[in-house]
Amino acid sequence: MNIKSLHIKVSLSVAAAALFVVVLSSQFFYQRSYENSFADSERSVQQLLETVQATAAIAAYVGNRELAQQVVTGLTQNDIVVGAKIIANKEVIGQDGKTTADGKQQLISIRLAAPFDEKETVGELAVVPNFPLIALRARDSAMATAIGLAAQAAVVALLVLFMVYWMMTRPLSNLSGRLHGITPGDGNRLDVAHLHRGDEIGLLTGDINALLHTVETMLEEERQLRHRVELLETRFRGIFEDSSAGIFLVREQGALVTANPAFFYLTGVDESQQQTTGDDNIIAQVFLDHEQALSLIKLSLITKRPHSADLRIRTADDAPVRWVHCIFSSAGNSQQGATIEGVMYDVTQRKHAEDRIRELAEKDSLTGLSNRQAAESALEELINQAPVGGKELAVMLIDLDRFKYINDTYGHDAGDKVLITIAGRLRKLVRDSDVVARLGGDEFLLVLNHSGNIGMVQRIAQKILDAQQAPIEIRAGVLEKVGMSIGIALYPDHGDNPLSVRKHADQAMYAVKRQGKNNYAIYNPGDEEPVAEAISR
Repeated sequence: MNIKSLHIKVSLSVAAAALFVVVLSSQFFYQRSYENSFADSERSVQQLLETVQATAAIAAYVGNRELAQQVVTGLTQNDIVVGAKIIANKEVIGQDGKTTADGKQQLISIRLAAPFDEKETVGELAVVPNFPLIALRARDSAMATAIGLAAQAAVVALLVLFMVYWMMTRPLSNLSGRLHGITPGDGNRLDVAHLHRGDEIGLLTGDINALLHTVETMLEEERQLRHRVELLETRFRGIFEDSSAGIFLVREQGALVTANPAFFYLTGVDESQQQTTGDDNIIAQVFLDHEQALSLIKLSLITKRPHSADLRIRTADDAPVRWVHCIFSSAGNSQQGATIEGVMYDVTQRKHAEDRIRELAEKDSLTGLSNRQAAESALEELINQAPVGGKELAVMLIDLDRFKYINDTYGHDAGDKVLITIAGRLRKLVRDSDVVARLGGDEFLLVLNHSGNIGMVQRIAQKILDAQQAPIEIRAGVLEKVGMSIGIALYPDHGDNPLSVRKHADQAMYAVKRQGKNNYAIYNPGDEEPVAEAISR
């Protein structure tokens, strides 16, 4: 027997409640019955006294002891009286049995009036009740009442238990047993008994059937969803494994979580060695621009948006630089911290093509120097980046002397050789940070970055002129010299924008042309026209 079953719990609860009610009611009714029985016995004694009151009054009035003795003897014949006496003129004229009450008992007496005058008292009739007998009868009566109530309560409790078992516990037990035999999703349902259609058990059965239907629907949806997930997982696993793009997951600090084969192929990282060593920063291991990669990772975590850039990856010492386009996006958080998804694909050919296109767009095809467009952009950028009150920029505009003569006399090949030689000399005479460009024809432009003072600019200009004194072999056995006319303008002294600085350098160059060529001139805003410097110092 399962003591935790509902029937046992209800039975114990009803039994406890019935016992509690029986105890309280029995105690209450026992006391009431005892008091009522005791009071009835006292009334019986009183009625007995009233019955013989008249005879006792006559005996007391005439002082007839014989009659008085007969009265008290008759009273003591009753089992609820243990003693009686008649007093007249303060004298006992008749008595029988116990006539003195003890401490726990009291006498019951009545006044004896004169036969002819009710107001005149002629004596007193007193009896001693049989209190033990009276109490015993009262207890017996009270006990019988209590036992009857207890029996009624027990019968009611048994009936309640039976009804609860028959109408609640038994149907619920049957319902539970049938429910245990049903497997969710098998399509079986609970039948509602005709007796319980419309009551709480019937409603409970209907709710269970509805719940079973809901569970069956959810299980079917889950099966379909799991099947779709398996298909998607297989599909995406294939994409992940077979993709030509490198796909990887890293922690915020660069530790590798997982990666596909293309990642290890692109980066040259040994997958087995990586699993063994567990490098804490795969980003620094893979990317030459690892600081930029880490900044993109932090930016994607902050903005929750993808961020991308072209980054260089590490290769062997003798291998050319390789480029990848890498996209970083936040992949959520885990117990180990934030994770970032990275996708990379090789863009080395594209970068080389872009560099080639940029080179063709910005370089002079003959000399390899910057062309006019690149020179103008570089000059504008240097001027825009120059801090207020910072070092000057010097712009030199150079035009070759005697170039037209050589080109017309010896042909275009000779002219091209002159241009290539002059370009090489100019490149060697200035710093890498300076701009050397061919604007077209025989015209060149130099931008000296952070040129310092005017004296330094003059020395560089003189070095350029001196270098042109060396003859150029334009063909086998034929040497020619080429002079230069150099116009110089300074930023910001001679202009606050690229156009004005170039214009003033051009004016200084034409001043040299007019004054004999093969010299340099610095633009002077105070003069009507620039004055060329002498070659010899």
